[in-house]
Amino acid sequence: MKCKMVFSLFGLAVTWMVSSSVTWDKPSELSKIMKQMLVFIQQEKTGIESNQPARQFPYDIRKISKAKVTPGKKLAKEHTQYVADFFEELGNYYQANDMAERKAGYNTMVNACVACHRHECPGPITVIQKNLF
Repeated sequence: MKCKMVFSLFGLAVTWMVSSSVTWDKPSELSKIMKQMLVFIQQEKTGIESNQPARQFPYDIRKISKAKVTPGKKLAKEHTQYVADFFEELGNYYQANDMAERKAGYNTMVNACVACHRHECPGPITVIQKNLF
């Protein structure tokens, strides 16, 4: 009987600690844009593999440089440059003249994402890199 009570109290204490320390906040605006970006690069890879023309870049993703980050986090001072580098590589991707150039431009564009994430938020790097050719 005493053992059951101790385990019950222990379970309640653990539940209370976990629920009080974990916040279930909504994803930040930047996080939502990053998920849209991942969908875009995945769709572009599929399009390249099936010899389809490049899709139009989603307008909402252009808000990346001004998107709000997760509360308590700060972007690296180089963030603006990383965003500029990505958009430069995106432009190069769209200017490709043939499929070989398009594939190379795509990989360079995806690597621009990886370069930024190395400094900003390394968690998704593996997922991003899986989209390289």
